[in-house]
Amino acid sequence: MIELFYRRNNVIEKYDYIFAELYFMRKDYPMQITRPDFYKEFSCIAGSCPDTCCAGWQIMIDKKSLKKYQKLKGPFRNRLHNDIDWSEQAFRQYDHRCAFLNEENLCDIYSEAGANMLCDTCRKYPRHIEEFEGLREYSLSLSCPEAARIFLSHKNKISFVTREVPSKEETYEEFDYFLFTALMDTRDYLFSIIQDRSVPVKLRCQKLLVCAHDFQLALDKNELFQWEDIRARHERSGFTAEFQAKVRSWTAGKGVTTNKDTDVMASDSNFRNCDSASLELRKQIWQTVIPQMEVLRPGWHEYLEETLVPLYDGDFAEEPDIYKSFITAYPDWEIQEEQLLLYWIYTYFCGAVYDGHIFAKVKMAIVCTFMIHDLAVGTYLKNGGSFSFDEMVSICYRFSRELEHSDLNLNKFEELMDEENVFRFSNFISKTT
Repeated sequence: MIELFYRRNNVIEKYDYIFAELYFMRKDYPMQITRPDFYKEFSCIAGSCPDTCCAGWQIMIDKKSLKKYQKLKGPFRNRLHNDIDWSEQAFRQYDHRCAFLNEENLCDIYSEAGANMLCDTCRKYPRHIEEFEGLREYSLSLSCPEAARIFLSHKNKISFVTREVPSKEETYEEFDYFLFTALMDTRDYLFSIIQDRSVPVKLRCQKLLVCAHDFQLALDKNELFQWEDIRARHERSGFTAEFQAKVRSWTAGKGVTTNKDTDVMASDSNFRNCDSASLELRKQIWQTVIPQMEVLRPGWHEYLEETLVPLYDGDFAEEPDIYKSFITAYPDWEIQEEQLLLYWIYTYFCGAVYDGHIFAKVKMAIVCTFMIHDLAVGTYLKNGGSFSFDEMVSICYRFSRELEHSDLNLNKFEELMDEENVFRFSNFISKTT
């Protein structure tokens, strides 16, 4: 075998046995691939889709596809070349629709040139990939109606499947593997908090915030080595009455005495009650975030106004009853709220390895989930007391498209979490969800 190797590779001397043996012992470096358990359920429903993924956002073209488009021959060539913005490396848009999206909401590139001519973005969507050194995390984007339907249909706790595939070795410059490992371990713990259905969602959110706050503090002080001990402390404290008393003491700015035998979370209403202060905070959050976001689809601001104004301009004394009656009319929200929190944390939390914004990503997950909640309750109010699963799917994919289809919006949203007073730790810990 070694002799054959030498004859085929003249660059290696005949008697360099050590190099030859190392060559044949060489192994591919494993790449870990992680996906949610429902990932393979997705199949594009094309013309049956209630919306199109080819409108409202700029579709970027990868370099490999650009080269294919440059070389294309035949009658479709001129149209293809004319409707590509070669300087932006993107498809042109007309009335916020891709130039190749026809009147039947189908793709002319697919029908005229074949599936192999689709660019990476079009071929992969709604499959989303987060890239880390030695790891790829796949998800289905909530911005796709069919993916949102699949995701929101799941009643069981979502799990994730990881497998290894052969790959070339890759090295990311300045990739902090120690921080990334801490983020991965911590995210697993955050998953366990989110999926603890014995605990009201508000209390789970409070626990998420406290953990993320402490993790951020350890990173900022360059004391990441202490995080395992901090996480262990949080695991021991759980959701006990002592933990809840500490939360109240933080918000009140003074110590609180509790009875250890009292289970203060026994009544779900303790954590579901949307008092006037909480509702005012939620209103301020909308007023802070929305003006800072670019609009991707015409009519988005009008939709928000017609859905939210009746909710927030009503009598605050009556509004808590609206939230309670919504839960009664649409009990699936109890689980969907959990699944949405999981979605945002899974997709974005470990990205903190690149920017260090741990706390902002957890706050963003909670804010996005409550915004979807408000849109659902506003729709319920507008409907006169009815709400459907299809309406929840529509709210989720419309919200996701405005946020996740724009890097500018994602970055600005996260920036606001860090900079605006309305997103202070004390506000969130006391009044969110």
